[in-house]
Amino acid sequence: MDNSAKQYKILDPDNCAMCGMCLNHCPTYKVNNNESESPRGRISIIHGLNASLLAPTESALKHLNSCTLCLACESACPAKVDFYGLITKARDKYYKKQKFLFKLKSFFISSILTNPISKRILFEFTNFAQDIFLYKKFFNIKQKKYHIDTYDETAKAGDLKIGIFSGCASDIFQKNVANDCIEVLKKNNIKSELVQKVECCGSLDYNCGRIEKGLRYNNITNNEFSNGKYKKVIGYASGCSSFINRNNKSNIYEDATSFILNLLSNKIDKFKETNKNVCIHRPCTTKSAEIDFQKLLSVLETIPNLKIFTFEDNYCCGAGAQNLLHNTKNSINIIEPKIEFVKSNKIDLILTYNIGCSLNFINSININNMKRVDVMHPISFINERLK
Repeated sequence: MDNSAKQYKILDPDNCAMCGMCLNHCPTYKVNNNESESPRGRISIIHGLNASLLAPTESALKHLNSCTLCLACESACPAKVDFYGLITKARDKYYKKQKFLFKLKSFFISSILTNPISKRILFEFTNFAQDIFLYKKFFNIKQKKYHIDTYDETAKAGDLKIGIFSGCASDIFQKNVANDCIEVLKKNNIKSELVQKVECCGSLDYNCGRIEKGLRYNNITNNEFSNGKYKKVIGYASGCSSFINRNNKSNIYEDATSFILNLLSNKIDKFKETNKNVCIHRPCTTKSAEIDFQKLLSVLETIPNLKIFTFEDNYCCGAGAQNLLHNTKNSINIIEPKIEFVKSNKIDLILTYNIGCSLNFINSININNMKRVDVMHPISFINERLK
């Protein structure tokens, strides 16, 4: 397909045949049973907006905002409509028409998470505030404490081969995973360090309607990855991996979960036993991040006495595209069947490699007072069990 045809496909909602094959695959449609909350309904809204048949009012734009970008609709679509291109370009086109609170939240979270000083302040605040009642009441996010500077240990070891990219949100809420990456690599005689000069892959801005800013971050990221310092750069946030693979994919970059699974897949007798019931969540970014979910299962199955569960559905958890921030009620409703599965199967630990999914699970676990259930990144669990 030439560039002009691809551009036409992205920008023209008339490519949708309105067959409705996508409806039962859409998480927001399933919980709301509202046509405007379906891919077909959102395409109709985009068509109306582009043709000036519909005004970009708050009520119209809220349906575009509530899409989690899980892209289950794309897999179900017989016409192969590029829904990701449609929705992100529509959000960008009508961003100035968004209500003030939406723009304020988006600007606030982007400004904090892409600034190293404000990120450090937020990191210290979350650690300080995690045991305070008001923090738990209003945020419902349980942050584990860990040392912020433990990356430096292998950075001094000599020639650097592997760079570890944490992303913006993961750099605050999952900073321990970077430490675990370094430890797993060190156990396999691979030197590594944290990539220092990249704050964000660009998805945070791109997906909520600021495409130009998102692509600017994406270019900075790729330039830093390709500066010759690293043989390979691995990132442990699957949302970042997905976005990097979609936009200006770098040959030097690979998702950290995928890299570590390939590293460990041919080794035997490498894990300490545990009697935990573990449920593995498959984020919507799995395919585009190029993570082999079956390989993850295969590696974890070698852990003695570990009982492994997977969720009965492969639906989105509801957190994607900042929905946990902008449409919290929707996110809670979408994830509810998974929470019920965790309760009924007496799960001790949920493993997921997406930061949005992690925060959504933690939020619902706290709301449901499920104190025995923890949420971890698979890399952290692997490092914990490695001999």
